[in-house]
Amino acid sequence: MAGQYRLPEEMRAELAKPLGKLFEPSEISGPSFPAIVKEASLVVTVGDRVTETFGKMGRIPDVQIVDSMENRKPRLPPDVSFVTNYVVENPPATITESAVEAIRSAFEGPRPARVLVIGEEDLLAIPAVVLAPESTSVFYGQPGQGIVLVTADAAAKARSASVLRRMGLPKTL
Repeated sequence: MAGQYRLPEEMRAELAKPLGKLFEPSEISGPSFPAIVKEASLVVTVGDRVTETFGKMGRIPDVQIVDSMENRKPRLPPDVSFVTNYVVENPPATITESAVEAIRSAFEGPRPARVLVIGEEDLLAIPAVVLAPESTSVFYGQPGQGIVLVTADAAAKARSASVLRRMGLPKTL
């Protein structure tokens, strides 16, 4: 189906590893993680628990990408404020063009913005890194391990764009 790009089986192990700096739970509750969050100029969170964690820390993400699921179980969406809401479908192990466009709109429109995914948001940190303004801090949950920080610098953008190309997404992203 056009507009949907599935994660190839051979890429699953590669993407199961953190794409940036992993902060374990003990670090998240310590002093250094909140300091990093506070210093970040633009923050994106991917995942309901990560978004909720930031809200409890008093840092409303500029862009939050959530799916009302945690560990594949339904949950209430995070109680974190936003002014703009984009609702998109994005099946598991997939990145849809509509999800990419919603993320792009979230960066361009009024913030804080929420992208509410019907389906699964797990892979959407990848296009978020590509589309984010330079030096944006993209945080996503690494199940059972903690929170990963990817700074949207030239290297991270190139790496993420390469993953998207290998999945078949258009180069014009």
